[in-house]
Amino acid sequence: GSLVLAQSYMSIMDILLNIQSWKSVIQYGQKAIIEKKKNDFYGYVKIGCILDISTAIFGGIIAILLASTVGNILGWSQELIACSQIFSITIFSHFAGTPTAILRIFNKFNLVAIQKIISAIIKLVALLAIWLWKSSISVTAAVIIYCIGDIIGNLLLIIFAIYIFKKKYNIRKLVKATLPKDYKQFINFTLWGTLSDIADLPIGYFDVFIVSFLSIDLVAVYKVFKQIGAILSKVTSTISQAILPQFSYLSAQGLKARGYDVVIKIRNSLLIILGAFSLIIGLSSPIWLNIFYGSSYAKYWYILLVYLLTQTALLSYTMIHPYFLSLGKSKQMALYLLISNIIYMILAVSLIKIGGLLSLVICIFIQGVIIISLIVYDVKKTLVKETPQLKY
Repeated sequence: GSLVLAQSYMSIMDILLNIQSWKSVIQYGQKAIIEKKKNDFYGYVKIGCILDISTAIFGGIIAILLASTVGNILGWSQELIACSQIFSITIFSHFAGTPTAILRIFNKFNLVAIQKIISAIIKLVALLAIWLWKSSISVTAAVIIYCIGDIIGNLLLIIFAIYIFKKKYNIRKLVKATLPKDYKQFINFTLWGTLSDIADLPIGYFDVFIVSFLSIDLVAVYKVFKQIGAILSKVTSTISQAILPQFSYLSAQGLKARGYDVVIKIRNSLLIILGAFSLIIGLSSPIWLNIFYGSSYAKYWYILLVYLLTQTALLSYTMIHPYFLSLGKSKQMALYLLISNIIYMILAVSLIKIGGLLSLVICIFIQGVIIISLIVYDVKKTLVKETPQLKY
């Protein structure tokens, strides 16, 4: 529970203070490549790097300084405050947004995968080594290991991106590049994308703080369930990251309706695949939760089942988010996320002590349905306006 809270503090501060421009670099960079405007592509990469590095430094400093104040307000122990500060050091390495965009634009997802695998292996091997040596692991030691793994992973992304970039482009020209004429639109798209991430904080990270109103032990239970549910999102997030450049390409070619057809086809496939997985894992969970985690986890098996099924329904529409961004709708995305998350926060805080974990899962589902409904309505309205002969 302490590890989760410290990590969540870092993630929240990272989103609030550290601008990530990778979506903008993909959106504008892909268009520049299609239109063969090499100088513009250099400019987009350069401005993306400037935003990433400057806000990573700023965000890391502020996160470390604010940890004590936030911790004291929330009644955290000194150990938890220290862990939050240590975790915040990783923010300094979170300037790999543009490098990530470069790898995705040039379809080098294998390198992104290699980076994630190496980072995960470092964490796992280090944790196992300490556990075998001392038969226990302190929260502080676990936090330090997580930080080292994340920092190495981020540095690998940068190294991979430079290697791929140098194959096709000149680093010196990148350094000397001037900003493209539409750099203001680029920055505007980036800022609205950042506001979207900020608006999505409640559903992404505040849930563990809401559960902590019940008990720290339940934070651990909920985190395990959330990690199991993350298996589903690993499938959808990978597709989502891979398909954003393709959606941007279709949008630049004026094939927006074709992009939406892809969204619906993937939705139908995910409902079948993820639905079957969720039912098998959820219905069998009373057995394996008791074996691996104990009765304190197994008694909440029904919550895990409901959580997996609701996540299946929501994740089936994951592709609608990158598709919506490819239409240049970052401002609308931020607004819709803000509306849905305000409703979520009101419901979750009001119901958590009445319905416990189950009420939180239901609130998460309601938030997802609201945001998906708003986006789908906007998309259909846009497509009908641009292609009246089509009906949606």
